[in-house]
Amino acid sequence: MTNINGVPPYNSNQENIKTNYEQNDIQLENISILYTTEAQEEDRTTFEDTFDKVFASEVEQGQEFLNGLIDNKDSLMKDLGLTDSQYDSLACTALALASQETGMGEEKGYNEENKGIGKLFRGIMKQIDVLRGGASASSGLTQMKIYDFLNDSSKLSEEQRNILKDYGITADGIAENNLYENPDKAAIATMVVLKSLTEKYDDYKKVLSTENKNLEDKLGITSEAEKAEVKAAGDDILAKISEAYENNGNDEKKSEIRTAFKEWLLAKNDTKKSDKVDKEYNEEIQLEELNELLGGNPKLDASDLDIIRYSLTTSGSEMNMTEYCAYAWNKGTGTTGMQLDRLLADKIGTILKSPEDFDYDQFTVNVATLAEKYASQSL
Repeated sequence: MTNINGVPPYNSNQENIKTNYEQNDIQLENISILYTTEAQEEDRTTFEDTFDKVFASEVEQGQEFLNGLIDNKDSLMKDLGLTDSQYDSLACTALALASQETGMGEEKGYNEENKGIGKLFRGIMKQIDVLRGGASASSGLTQMKIYDFLNDSSKLSEEQRNILKDYGITADGIAENNLYENPDKAAIATMVVLKSLTEKYDDYKKVLSTENKNLEDKLGITSEAEKAEVKAAGDDILAKISEAYENNGNDEKKSEIRTAFKEWLLAKNDTKKSDKVDKEYNEEIQLEELNELLGGNPKLDASDLDIIRYSLTTSGSEMNMTEYCAYAWNKGTGTTGMQLDRLLADKIGTILKSPEDFDYDQFTVNVATLAEKYASQSL
């Protein structure tokens, strides 16, 4: 049972938890091709149909971003406490974020909203959004909320905020795209934030470990033999779903299955059709829709969900470092971002990643895929 790349669709015993973070063969200075796109996220499909492979010298903002990563490597390695291989791996993730978030500055509307009347209108709308409780404006090629990072101690340590300031990175206001005119500084800021995310990887694993033990209590698991039995049962369910997914029609149908699987997981726990809960959040309705898409093979039961959760929270099933950084960049590391089912929904996206869909729903696997493509240039 293999996917189109010859890789098992689900393997519970991963050996790549730190993939793309401690590899020794990435050479950042060898990267010369950038992946750009004019397509906005809702219009993106496969990598080949979404991204153009362009020499960095032909993409002004992208070249400046890449230069920022290369020219500041030695000082940032020292400031952030990174090894050479760790730096280059995170730099590939930074490049991947720039490609995913703004098409390396080529995405339709990115430049228009940061110049002239577009900038003015965007600023007004962002001010209104902030007054309603929203975050500050997204900034630069990786669309980071630099004002928040510079002014919120819960997001970065004082030391990390001082590093940003030492490199001349400032935030003029909540509604400003403070990094638009300085892609090199956007690259530096991205690296500082990515390093801060790696420091919370153990917290992420602790969430999974804690929830795994909670599930043991809920499922009545009391022995090592029972742990192994339930883990194997969860692995088997995931393998059957993966096999059905691979064999179940065209890419559109497969994307529908993937979405339905995520929505079943994200629905309000233990809700029934008779409950006054919107369809989108009704667990029983979402399960019925998933089973319909799977054609009854496998036929999933409501009780299977906690067994799946148990499998996906057992040690060895974590997102690797690149996937985690992409997830945390997108969803955050606070209470909401570290909510179990949100974490597991993105993990499912990394398992059922064919066909490629470079839209927002597959943000985590998209960034990980792009990071691998950047890393492969230097091999």
